[in-house]
Amino acid sequence: MAYTAAHRIMASDPEMVGSNPHTQSQTTPDALAPGGTDPIIQQAMEEFEGGLARVTVLRVRPQWDTAAIRERLWDVVLASIALVALSPLFLLAAILTRYKSPGPLIFRQKRLGKHGVPFDILKFRSMRIDAEKFLREHADLYRRYVANNFKLDLWEDPRISPCGRFLRRSKLDELPQIWNVLRGEMTLVGSRPIVPPEIVNYGIYAKRLLSVRPGVTGYWQVTMGGEMGYPRRVVLDMFYVEHKTRALDMLILLKTFPAICFHFWKNRKSAKPPPAASH
Repeated sequence: MAYTAAHRIMASDPEMVGSNPHTQSQTTPDALAPGGTDPIIQQAMEEFEGGLARVTVLRVRPQWDTAAIRERLWDVVLASIALVALSPLFLLAAILTRYKSPGPLIFRQKRLGKHGVPFDILKFRSMRIDAEKFLREHADLYRRYVANNFKLDLWEDPRISPCGRFLRRSKLDELPQIWNVLRGEMTLVGSRPIVPPEIVNYGIYAKRLLSVRPGVTGYWQVTMGGEMGYPRRVVLDMFYVEHKTRALDMLILLKTFPAICFHFWKNRKSAKPPPAASH
């Protein structure tokens, strides 16, 4: 069975993400209904036929090879420039975080880094200080959180402060991740870091995902505004890992700001609950 055909099936059937596409011998490309595949996935597969065939091979470069040193210097220089250039936005985000919401400025959450080593991702706090505890104490809310790819819509999340909704929509809450880059836990461009329970969604591709450092921005964010769920996110993450180049990273960086603006505009009503149905 062609590898790309197996991946098309995986993209359209969430239950196949945790299985090995090479073992699905009873399913053929003809079994897919015409037009049943997501057009973005179909285009990626057609343009890069066979490009994902190598994702199950863990190829980790030596920690201090020349390419790794160049990448690290690239991150440090650009992150340092961004830290200075965006300092007014840091101040604005800090003010919004503390406005009518007493507590620490920075929220820390465990995410998986390179080789699966956990680290604390940094964000400006957009929620109440006991947000994690509150989520776990409310079973129905937690079920919706897991079912919605480990996030909640702004209008249905009672943990978010009024100013926190603006921070989320504008992505200002993620500015402190520049510190994660300077500390070497993240890179500027890469697959977004995931919370530990999310790793099960990557199935046989988990090791490949964790073979590189996670990024502040990434391919699937600028492609779908960060709103794509699993298993399509797996396909785009693996595509980026396999085709990572400096040119692609620069293109993603250039597309990040327009993608943020589009996300802000598209979700301008998401901070409010939908109107109640009239009876």
